[in-house]
Amino acid sequence: MGDSGCFACGAHNPIGLRLRFEVDGNRCYTSFVPGEVHQSFRGIFHGGLICTILDEVMGQHLELLGYRALTGRLAVRFKKPIPIGQPVRFVSELINRRHRLFQMQAWAELPDGRVAAEAKAEMMLQESEV
Repeated sequence: MGDSGCFACGAHNPIGLRLRFEVDGNRCYTSFVPGEVHQSFRGIFHGGLICTILDEVMGQHLELLGYRALTGRLAVRFKKPIPIGQPVRFVSELINRRHRLFQMQAWAELPDGRVAAEAKAEMMLQESEV
């Protein structure tokens, strides 16, 4: 799963997030507890890192299904701030596949189940996998 130096999932990246993923049915999951080094405004998880994890859960979802795909387009909508120090669950779903293009969606859930951010992406198979 992924490259060992990957910022999001790499086990050997000393400043990485070291995310782990699991697929259950049509969904992929990961969890993360942001710390103070992951904040933008005091006490709030940085939006760019939220985007990184949303992108990664969709990419790893395809990887776990046996596809190596790259992000072609990513749109993120932030709905609620994510506090530092609380676990966040990131979930992805495969919506559609057309030849080399996968349409994906993902979201970030707060501990109470509310959605704090949501994303849609188009992921493209790498050329060698067509």
